[in-house]
Amino acid sequence: MLKLNSLFFLLLIILVIIQSNLFAEKLELTVRFIGIKVAKVSMIDQENTLEIKAVSTSIASLATKMNNLYISQYENDYLTISYKKKIQQRDYHEDRITDFDHKNRTATRKSNLNPKLNKYYNIEPGTRDFFSALYFLRFNFKSNSGYLYIDANTLNWKCNYRLVKTEKIKTYLGKKDCLKIAITFSKFSNREPERSDLLTNNLVNEDIELLFWFTNDDLRLPVKAKFMMKPFPVVWVLENFKD
Repeated sequence: MLKLNSLFFLLLIILVIIQSNLFAEKLELTVRFIGIKVAKVSMIDQENTLEIKAVSTSIASLATKMNNLYISQYENDYLTISYKKKIQQRDYHEDRITDFDHKNRTATRKSNLNPKLNKYYNIEPGTRDFFSALYFLRFNFKSNSGYLYIDANTLNWKCNYRLVKTEKIKTYLGKKDCLKIAITFSKFSNREPERSDLLTNNLVNEDIELLFWFTNDDLRLPVKAKFMMKPFPVVWVLENFKD
């Protein structure tokens, strides 16, 4: 009887593992600057959790080494419940988590490295972190324009998006019909932005336009993104997709 119980327990564990993997999606991208691959990014969407890992390439590590982790827990429509950042860069580190109280429109940030960075602040209705906002836009783009709210290091931003056009672009999956979407930002606060990590630093900025290309199908894969920074843009390219 003991052996049968042990076997049943083992089979149950295997079933749980298989079941959880069935609902996991993984995107693998590279970040390029002036044509050089500077970082590899993986995005996993599983069980109401987004896990993003960003690691600098060997070439980029000569200038700035990066090994960053972002975890966004969300509820319906990718509405952020908590957002964790663990940043390991050569001259900059973070280990913090922000909890969102949407009912009371407040957020609480707690730093595991420096209590002085703890902060309690107000948020706008439906506020998301950068990555959950990207996934929400990916699956909920239904009109030619709209807006949502983003929390970028305790600053509230309005994210305005619009459809530029549909176009066929070259991807690792071949040529795909894509929706080209432009995103701009407006800040609600007069406070200066805090220093942030290399991956998301300055992406939310009033002077920068973000361009995303989503496949024009049910998957809405983010096959390409371009951040119009000066003097050269930063480009994200999808290189692999697992569902």
